[in-house]
Parts: sequence; C-alpha cells; structure tokens
Amino acid sequence: MLARQRGPWTSEEDKQLIEAVKRGSPLQFFFSDECILISFRAPTEDLKSYKPLNWCTISNCVPNRSNKDCRKRWMSTHASAEIKITKGAWSESEDEHLRAAVQAFGPRWCRVAQMVHGRNSDQCAKRWKDTLDPAIDRSKWTLTEDELLLKVVGEMGRKWARVVKDYFPGRTGLAAKNR
Repeated sequence: MLARQRGPWTSEEDKQLIEAVKRGSPLQFFFSDECILISFRAPTEDLKSYKPLNWCTISNCVPNRSNKDCRKRWMSTHASAEIKITKGAWSESEDEHLRAAVQAFGPRWCRVAQMVHGRNSDQCAKRWKDTLDPAIDRSKWTLTEDELLLKVVGEMGRKWARVVKDYFPGRTGLAAKNR
C-alpha cells in the first residue's frame, strides 16, 4: 500500500488527476507514460459530469498519491459543484439507505455512498462503524472496563481505534473516547 503523501496538492498533480479522469469511454484502454487507465465514460469537456469508480486505476496516473487521496481531492475540488454533500445530522431515511447499501455491498464504501445520495464514502463508513453497525457493543461499561480503559490510555495514549481493537472488541473508538 502506498504511503500517503501529506501536504497540499500541486497544480501538476491536479492536472494529472483531471487528465486521468477525463480519458475515454467504457472498456477502452489508454496508454500514456506508463499509465494504463480503464476509463468509464466518454470524454466530454464538462469535467463535472465524470463519476469514475476505479480510483485505484486513476491513482496510478498520479504518482505519490493513493486512491483515497485522488477520490477525496476529486470530490472536494473538481466534482463539488455538481455533487452536493450533506453535512450534519443524518435522517432516518439516510440511515435506511445506508443499512440497505451495506447489506448489498458490505464495507465497499464508495459503492455504498452511491446509494446514499448526498453522503460521501467517509461519512457512510463513519456512520456505520460508530452508530448503525449491529455488532457494536452498547452495553453499560463495567467498573473493570473503566479501570482497564484508564490503564490502557495511560500506556497507549488516546489512540482510540487501537485501544478498542486491542482491549474492547465490539466497542467503538467514539464510545471509548466519550467514556
């Protein structure tokens, strides 16, 4: 897995991303500077209309950026005028769509987000993992768990995801943090 490059995107990286998304129509292959891209829509001049699905392939055309980097940059900068992302509280209808999408696709968050209109993959994953997943342990914290939590945080610090993974299976990082 590619280590994520921290820092702002350069204009060259943005250009590479736009070109990678812009190429071609379904089932065609493009070869450009060792970049093999399977494109998903016929090219048009309107970049806002592109909705690529294979970010792993697209990220091959943007050196030192992961598929997640490319997807997040595209959604936040280049496609944001067309795709309206809802922020804030989730409605019951959105929760129902999320449950159905997770049942259909599992934790394939890009696919899930396509069924939950107005929410991106990160929002869907967080909502599921912190709130809706039926596997979440919602039982009252015991005195033993409280003592263990204090001890573990003293040793590991506030790395909540790791704390719950290693010591409190079924609990969420958010539940441990709020405790």
